[in-house]
Amino acid sequence: MEKAISQEERIKRAEEIYNRRKYANKTNISTSNRMETDGNITLIKAKMIRKLLLQILACTAIYLLVYTMKNSEQLFSSEMLNTAKEILSYDISIQNLYDKSKEYFSGVEEKINQILDSEDQENQDMNNEEVNETGGNITQEAIGGAEEVAPVEEKSQEELDIEYVKQNANIIWPLNGTITSKFGSRTPTEIVTANHYGIDIAGNTGDYIICAMDGTVTTSSSEGDYGKHIRVENGEITTLYAHCSKLLVAEGDNVKQGQKIAEVGQTGRATGPHLHFEIKRENRFINPEEILETK
Repeated sequence: MEKAISQEERIKRAEEIYNRRKYANKTNISTSNRMETDGNITLIKAKMIRKLLLQILACTAIYLLVYTMKNSEQLFSSEMLNTAKEILSYDISIQNLYDKSKEYFSGVEEKINQILDSEDQENQDMNNEEVNETGGNITQEAIGGAEEVAPVEEKSQEELDIEYVKQNANIIWPLNGTITSKFGSRTPTEIVTANHYGIDIAGNTGDYIICAMDGTVTTSSSEGDYGKHIRVENGEITTLYAHCSKLLVAEGDNVKQGQKIAEVGQTGRATGPHLHFEIKRENRFINPEEILETK
């Protein structure tokens, strides 16, 4: 039989059980707090290391940016920045990027050709001066009393291209109208570009546009800044008709000079109904007014 326990012994045992449980809880809480504190310290260290690494990367990026800006004048030229700003100001498409890139690098190649032509001319002038100084330039006047033959001036690439187009293609006006924007530099706006690679001819929406030369349609598209546009190629020569309201021919069609190929419109980046007309030899733009007969 169980021994009878007095009321005092029961109270004493209950106090002992309570004290043991209380001590065990304090030990568990202390251990938990210590683990939490260690974890916070580790987290703080990791954040400090990551912050330090980010600061180092930021300083390195700033240094590289400053170095690049100081040593890459061509990369940050005003023409390049204007082109980039123009591209970012509207929706970008693959065709648009291709057209803009092609126009930009065409301009760069033209400048390089002009520089090379200028250097060739300077070298030629220096050679002529050396010949004169050494007395090696014998003229017809010294031999037989005739006048000295003037040296033949070298032509620029632009002059050669204009001469080639006139000799190899009979280009006529694609639209009977007034020129509202000429070839070359102009004041840019949100719609108007700084460099104009053709001429704008005023017209009314729906006026017929005729093909300026015989050739093959290589582009008949409604994509990009040109809106609805057509390209016609004949050997090295290309003509372009842009901002049309309607296209009357398709890619691959053979067209004849004077044939109706489109109608005047205001599609793409245009401020009003007109025809944007371009002439190129290979990838070099030519002022159409140098080719077309004066009205």
